Amino acid sequence: MQQSKYRGSGIALGLVSALLPAALWAQTAPSPAATAAAPERDPEAIAALERMGASLRKLTSFTVTGDVTTEEVLDTGQKIQYAGTVEIKARKPDRLRLISNTDRKKRDFFYDGKSLTVFAPSLGYWATVEAPPTIREMLTRAKERHDIELPLADLFDLGQDPTLTAKLTSAFKVGVEHIGGLPCEQYAMRQPNVDWQIWIREGADALPCKMVITSTEDPSMPQYIATMKWNTTAPIADTDFAFKPPESARKIVIGSVNPR
Repeated sequence: MQQSKYRGSGIALGLVSALLPAALWAQTAPSPAATAAAPERDPEAIAALERMGASLRKLTSFTVTGDVTTEEVLDTGQKIQYAGTVEIKARKPDRLRLISNTDRKKRDFFYDGKSLTVFAPSLGYWATVEAPPTIREMLTRAKERHDIELPLADLFDLGQDPTLTAKLTSAFKVGVEHIGGLPCEQYAMRQPNVDWQIWIREGADALPCKMVITSTEDPSMPQYIATMKWNTTAPIADTDFAFKPPESARKIVIGSVNPR
């Protein structure tokens, strides 16, 4: 197999469009979003992001699971997809456990407010680094200092980063789709180097149902997609965030790309 020149981001989420015969296109009514020029920044789309952010900020403890698809671009330009799952258990402000699992790679992350531990079960290696006292600060430091990017980490920025909407050059509503049996409003966003879509539950519980992020820096425009299910009522114990290495596991050191 050709070597990959791009590997989809752990937090980027994508959807591949189907190529339909011309005769089928002729029989299919185009959507309003496809026939009309979308407003650059539709106030309804901005308001939807703010409602979703408010819903995410209200959560103090939750479990979210995601079915994810990652795209990888070969040197030939051909795109290959890989499927996997992600499970996040979080208790704000300082507890998080994330299990990322595919047939190619599995990683477990444990954060207890003081340290971040990364475990590779298939390889039998684990490592721990000191971490700041909140989930969002931990995610930022892991990325900037150790080049560790946790899958679906965007969920915490969507609820906390007030500058998110300022980055948008385009935002508009596409319509309503059912995701996991729930009606969700679909919105399309654009900002420098990234196109992304978000499906948000209708009603007061405005949690994200699905996310798509497309990298526009690469001409092949690789994508990554996650469809999410939320549980905001199940109790989460302290032991869920504690890592106990197997006897056969070997401790290693995580390098720093930015030692500051």
